[in-house]
Amino acid sequence: MTMSQGQIAGMEAGGHDALATTLHSIARFLRTVRLRSSILLACLVTSGILGALYYVTAPRVYQSNASLYVMKVGSGITEESMRGASDPSRAMPTFRTLMSCERVMQLTLERLSDRFKTQFEGLTDAEASALIQASLSVSFEFNTNILDVRYRSKDPKAAAAVLAALFSAYSSFMNDMNEGSADQNLVRLRSKIDEVTDELEKNRQLRNRLKASAPDYVGTGSEDSLNVHLENIRHLTAKLSEAGDETAKANSTHQELQRAISEGRDVLQFADTLAPQMMAEALGIGTQNSVEAARINQELLEKISELQNAQRRFGPNHQDILDLRSQIATLQSHLFRSPDAKMQATEASVKTYLGPQLLQMAQQRLGTAMATERGLQAQLQQEKALALEMDITLSQIYDLEQEMKQLNGLRAQFFERTAMIDLEKGTFIKTEVSTPPSIPKAPVSPRLIVVGFLSIFFGTAAGLGIIWVLDILDDRFRAPEELKLHLNTQILTMVPAMEELPGEGFDSVMCQLRPNSTEAESFRGLRTNLEFSAGDTGRIVCTSTEPGDGKTTISANMAVAFAQSRKKTLIIDADMRRPGLSTLLNLRDDKGLSVILRSSGELEFVVRENLRPTQVDDLDVISCGPRPVNPAELLASERFANLLAWAETRYEQIIIDAPPVLAVSDPLIIGRLVDGVVLVVRPDKDRRRSVIRATESLHSLRCTLLGVVVNHLSGNDAAGYGYGYGYGYGYGYGDDNASDENASGKNDTDNDLTDQPEVDDVTRLSLVSHDNTEPDTERENAA
Repeated sequence: MTMSQGQIAGMEAGGHDALATTLHSIARFLRTVRLRSSILLACLVTSGILGALYYVTAPRVYQSNASLYVMKVGSGITEESMRGASDPSRAMPTFRTLMSCERVMQLTLERLSDRFKTQFEGLTDAEASALIQASLSVSFEFNTNILDVRYRSKDPKAAAAVLAALFSAYSSFMNDMNEGSADQNLVRLRSKIDEVTDELEKNRQLRNRLKASAPDYVGTGSEDSLNVHLENIRHLTAKLSEAGDETAKANSTHQELQRAISEGRDVLQFADTLAPQMMAEALGIGTQNSVEAARINQELLEKISELQNAQRRFGPNHQDILDLRSQIATLQSHLFRSPDAKMQATEASVKTYLGPQLLQMAQQRLGTAMATERGLQAQLQQEKALALEMDITLSQIYDLEQEMKQLNGLRAQFFERTAMIDLEKGTFIKTEVSTPPSIPKAPVSPRLIVVGFLSIFFGTAAGLGIIWVLDILDDRFRAPEELKLHLNTQILTMVPAMEELPGEGFDSVMCQLRPNSTEAESFRGLRTNLEFSAGDTGRIVCTSTEPGDGKTTISANMAVAFAQSRKKTLIIDADMRRPGLSTLLNLRDDKGLSVILRSSGELEFVVRENLRPTQVDDLDVISCGPRPVNPAELLASERFANLLAWAETRYEQIIIDAPPVLAVSDPLIIGRLVDGVVLVVRPDKDRRRSVIRATESLHSLRCTLLGVVVNHLSGNDAAGYGYGYGYGYGYGYGDDNASDENASGKNDTDNDLTDQPEVDDVTRLSLVSHDNTEPDTERENAA
């Protein structure tokens, strides 16, 4: 089954998406590594120090190298040569294993000088042998007869001495092993000869029994031996074919005769085949018809005599005379009628008597033919069984003859090898030192390059691992630079933690109540950054990652800051689910955005009815209005777009307070209709992955992210604090009279702001945990 082009394109797109996701994850992790580079550097330094300590304190190990050449002297027969492996290079794995065997290790210890046995003091022979095996390595290159031997020791001279003793022990071991090889080979070959002879005798006896069990066997054990039953099968097959033809003919005649009788047709055409004599009788030309004519003639003469006697007694019209005359006329007509008349007279007789007799004869003929065919089939099956049995016997005899030939050839080879061993008993494997053991001058362990590389490798791996674990466990933004790097956007301003202010409406907003405070200055900095942005910023939506980030506080202060700069400003509460701005301004009534969007009247008239002035000059507000059941659909309608177009013609700055990005889709809908989005983030509360997911959601719908407002900063210089914060926030539809969450204050009620940092010091504020909730929550619904 082939895939369509759409399926192939979908698979390619999925592969590209997976690759893009992987690259994005790698890039994000690299940014995290960059931010936590001090951890990586500390791990590298620690690993370097540990590597240096190891290099300085580790004992020096020296390695002595040597090589041994293995050759074959003479041309005697070894176990390998019996298998066709007379070349020593094929047995190099065996020679390598023998070099490190237990017997060679013991001989090495015996030949080692006493001055070099001090390294084995306190060890048993088995432990010393195991120590030598652990320090010894033997290898060889393919298709060569040279063993490369290496031995490591803390004493360079001891390493060379052990190799010299090892070569001596190995040479002695090989000589001892080769001394008795000729006699052992002779014994082995003679044993093989006896085994082959016994096997030959068994095969010969079995062959003779098979020949005796087959009296019809003709041949000498070859594949051309004659099977006499095959000739019988050919003869019976020919006869069976003839019998089948006869049965077919008889069956056809029988069926045709049955149809002729049942249809009343002439059956005389079958008489020539089935009963020629019966046909002659039916036509009156047989012996039976001559007797019948004589009988009728005699009866005619008797009737004529009776008629003459009756005429003397009775008159010509007497009934007896009339009857006799009629009978005489009938007999005369039968006796003197023509052949055609006779043929017509016999038709009824043929149909009455000849048909059943012919049918019976056809059935007898068919039964005889079928019985003959069945008999031939039985004979043929019997001959086939005999032929199969004969074939099996012939095959067994042939196999035995071939095996006997092979055994005879193998026995002849064994005899030849026995004679060769008797002539060449001096053949053995000899070893020669090609490269003598050398005294190493420099240690092989520890090596500075290897230690340095491993230190860098393990230091980097440990640093990356620690950074990855910290990234998983501590999912917070630890510094403004980290937030900027991860989100790949600018930080518009950083707002310090603010206390709850008295008053109602905009009189409780920091920029209105305390316009000369440090907090108000941060909002003026936000206003300046937005005004000098590259693109248009006349229509801005303010949202957050999660509930409680303070986006309503930021929206209200930002609106006041723009109004204070003599810009005619409109702020819209688009959070029709849980309106915080309307609650802050005590505007929860039956007027607002939901009324405008659901109304079908003239837009300008409806807007003016729902537009509210404030105590702040040049600042108007549109509250949320009654809670609708479909806020997302209302915001996505053309009515809302027309509202923004109307507002753009009458206001210099439009600010929209929208719900959190990760809670509902409303801010994404609004973000596509305005010039840009301002995202409010509380680093002490918001998790990094949530903020990143929020920005990705905005980018995925091509919303312009103008920047991030970092909210709820503390003046305490305590970088690295951990955060623990629990909260609950839900969006749903319910009764307008249901109570909302209480507004908890402007930013934080527990912070003492008597000593506020200067404006330029805001960027150096660290992020600590405070319950800095926004004023758009937890206030009773006044509507």
